[in-house]
Amino acid sequence: MGTTFDLPYDELWDAFTEFVDGFPRTAAYVDVLVDRNSSTQIVKSKQQEQIIHARGSFGVVARIFTSQWHEFAFQTPEEFTKIRLRMEQLKTSKVEGLDEFPSWKCNNVVPQKRPDLDVPLGEKLAKIREFSQTLEKFDARVINPMVRYAATTQERIFLNNEGCRLRQVIPRTRLFLQPIAKEGDRQDFDYESIGGEQGFELVENIFPEMLEGVVRNSVAMLKSVDAPSGKLPVILDPDLAGLVAHESFGHGLEADQILRKRSYLEPLFQQKVASELANISDSPAEVGQLGSFSFDDEGIKAGKNLLVEHGILTHYIYARRSASVLGQQPLGNGRRESFLHRVNERMTNTYFEPGDYGSEEIFKGIERGVFLEHGYFGMEDPLGGGIQCTSKKGWLIEHGKITLLLGPVTLSGRVLDLLHSIDAVTRTPFTFHAGTCGKGSEDYVPVTSGGSMLRAREAVVGPG
Repeated sequence: MGTTFDLPYDELWDAFTEFVDGFPRTAAYVDVLVDRNSSTQIVKSKQQEQIIHARGSFGVVARIFTSQWHEFAFQTPEEFTKIRLRMEQLKTSKVEGLDEFPSWKCNNVVPQKRPDLDVPLGEKLAKIREFSQTLEKFDARVINPMVRYAATTQERIFLNNEGCRLRQVIPRTRLFLQPIAKEGDRQDFDYESIGGEQGFELVENIFPEMLEGVVRNSVAMLKSVDAPSGKLPVILDPDLAGLVAHESFGHGLEADQILRKRSYLEPLFQQKVASELANISDSPAEVGQLGSFSFDDEGIKAGKNLLVEHGILTHYIYARRSASVLGQQPLGNGRRESFLHRVNERMTNTYFEPGDYGSEEIFKGIERGVFLEHGYFGMEDPLGGGIQCTSKKGWLIEHGKITLLLGPVTLSGRVLDLLHSIDAVTRTPFTFHAGTCGKGSEDYVPVTSGGSMLRAREAVVGPG
């Protein structure tokens, strides 16, 4: 085996099968996760050009549970030999507090047309420079055409003593466009963020029309006016709806917060928390999204978790341990940033399900209100249940029609008040917004959020 465990996946399966099977499930639960990654980041602006190119990182984490977790990270057989002896000493006569879940097998490689590592760095850099130059050429008022490209290929191999033998290889690519415009003393911008389970082909499918559109939107922001303040009817675009589902609601559903009684949603299980029109899901099984995968970092098969069904809080977001304590079935929310980080209950693709309204019909009947577009900032408040989400821009609605372009709009108040106030959800558009999510200020994982457009009868808004 040499001095490293950085081996082909079938040899890694062989290397660790004998180890995990050496622990009877009645005496301990044991699993091994192999974490192998490569990444490229390119940032281009008027002032700088930054390239971070990591061709590969590798590590392994082994865990054992008897009545609590013990985790051991390593990279070499010599380290593993010492860790194995320590884990053997932790075996007990009985495992308490961790259910046994069905074993299964998986070897899923997400297809990509042009893997990031196969594309010469010079070609990638040339494309990002081309985007930056194109953004600047569309309008003389663009003073800083910012472009960010980030691509990773993540391979994770998982084995446990319940019989799981799993592997997945997932490419994830993101492109962020932000042309900053200036006229006179005023400076502003809009942005576009695209991401998914793809290779470099995502970048190759960016057409001039998209670049021109984001420039046009940025320049338009120079004429925007301040949003009104007070309680008004609001419409949220899919991006803002997803931001509410994720930041102001989803974090309060993470079952570790529930068990610690640090969530305002802890006493509301199986109770009404929203309008009956509200259906909120979290699903890593969505095809092609940035937060998708076949299995989580605890070997649980990805499934769809209907968190709120017709306004009733039906599920929390579980990892193996919290699902066992609460007597529930985990659906793929045990995630870690890398082998050096511990598993947490985490969101994946979190969204509002579609409703019955048309996208034009939803504006009817609003005499004066605000349409919030392009989610830009959200703050979690799992203990207090407050909401603070800001859109990059908005529109004044008057007599059922969009009139003035507004600057950033902040949505505040209590999240449950907003959810109960929902009185319309559109069929389309139904879209996702790619991003990353931290647990507090660390442990970042890829996610998406989104869904359909929402209308709420009353919400607290103000300038962002």
